[in-house]
Amino acid sequence: MEKPFPLGQLASTSGDSHKLTSDLTHSQSLNRPVLDDDVGSSPCPNSQLSQLAIDPSVEDTLSTPYLFGMLIVLPVPLRQQGNRFLFDLQACNGLERWADNFGSVVVAAPVMPEDLAEQDTTIAWRDVATLENPQRFSFLPLPWAYSLKDFVANYGQVRSLLAETITRCRYLQFGISWLIGDWAAVAAIEAQRHRRSYAVHKDLVDHKVILQASRDGSLKQRIKALITSPIVASYHRWLIQRCQLGLWHGADCYTAYGKLCQNSYLIHDVHTKAADQIGELALQLKRQQVTQDPVLRICYVGRMVPMKAPLDWLLALASARKLGVKFQATWVGDGSMRQEMEEMIEATGLGSCVHLPGFESNRDRLLQHLRDAHVMVFTHITQESPRCLIEALQSGTPLIGYDSEYASDLVQGSVAGAFVPVGEWQALAQLLYDVDRDRPLLSERIGIAASQGTRFSDDSVFRERSELIKTHLTV
Repeated sequence: MEKPFPLGQLASTSGDSHKLTSDLTHSQSLNRPVLDDDVGSSPCPNSQLSQLAIDPSVEDTLSTPYLFGMLIVLPVPLRQQGNRFLFDLQACNGLERWADNFGSVVVAAPVMPEDLAEQDTTIAWRDVATLENPQRFSFLPLPWAYSLKDFVANYGQVRSLLAETITRCRYLQFGISWLIGDWAAVAAIEAQRHRRSYAVHKDLVDHKVILQASRDGSLKQRIKALITSPIVASYHRWLIQRCQLGLWHGADCYTAYGKLCQNSYLIHDVHTKAADQIGELALQLKRQQVTQDPVLRICYVGRMVPMKAPLDWLLALASARKLGVKFQATWVGDGSMRQEMEEMIEATGLGSCVHLPGFESNRDRLLQHLRDAHVMVFTHITQESPRCLIEALQSGTPLIGYDSEYASDLVQGSVAGAFVPVGEWQALAQLLYDVDRDRPLLSERIGIAASQGTRFSDDSVFRERSELIKTHLTV
């Protein structure tokens, strides 16, 4: 067995690190930040907590006494394999864009236990050594501590580690997301102690998601949600009121948090590039084809989890078929509700027209699924800001689904989107019937969707966000 890389040690992608004197007890919790019943945790061997490694190849491009351009603390997990670290593929693109704007970046994130990483089929992993100009990045692995016991055991030393890191980074950005195990929130508290300004970035209204995600759960889960939700709301409100910049991905987040701090901005977290936009020739062929094809092509890209309401999606399709809609539908993704989806497909006789190809890690093939579809049908029941809706617009694929401020804002009142109230899958089936019957209008929807999609690219949105950080955060 390979020797584990010391958790809590800042590792540059060049492999350099330095040793510190203190120990960090890292207990792995098999519990994740969801509302399922608690499960046990198993301890991991003690590991050395190491001081920050100063990679001499990283230049201080900002000409300040700070060693690094920006510290970003995220809930997105790292994966450790020997001395290698892996990170979410799309998140890696974001790190590259941050480094383009800040020169050097320290990324602090929890390390997912390997048994959980092996079970999770929804993450496309990338070796951080393959990042563009990898000398720009250093990674600070933190404990996976989503149980109270593990969080308390590690809190003091992680807090000290984050405090030291904060003193070495010019700009600070924290993706707060939870309560127990949320190291980004702890970093925000430490920034306050050091009188440092910081930005908060969110793409979920977490306290509402907690309640919505528990609606079909057990009595114990619903009670837990009722207790947890107001605590999370108060905690996040307290942290946001003390930040100097709020970056809210999507209109739902902006509405929920925008008034809590002085400088708040509606932003979009985009990882597609301008080159990913559907080409003009392909768009014209798609618009022409949709007026001739008797079969409506439907697609969704995302996890099969309760917050996406995949059973509502299937119920809407089954009802639409009864109304006379001929379609072929594909859900690209995987998740905890796959078996329930398969059982419902069999029970409703949708096997010939609904396909579940599984998780797709290849970006080009994923976008091709979206370009091939006539409509993106979605049934999101929580206040989140999924990127798949932006990617659908960039693919010239109109949005048909449950209403939200986020979705409505993306299409700006145009026919690129049509929505029904959350939970009303019967109304969604009727909407699909109406969309299918008016193919000339659907062709127009496709053209306008592509036009709306041109507003988004990773270079532009990360450049805009970086300028906001440099403007509003004092150093």
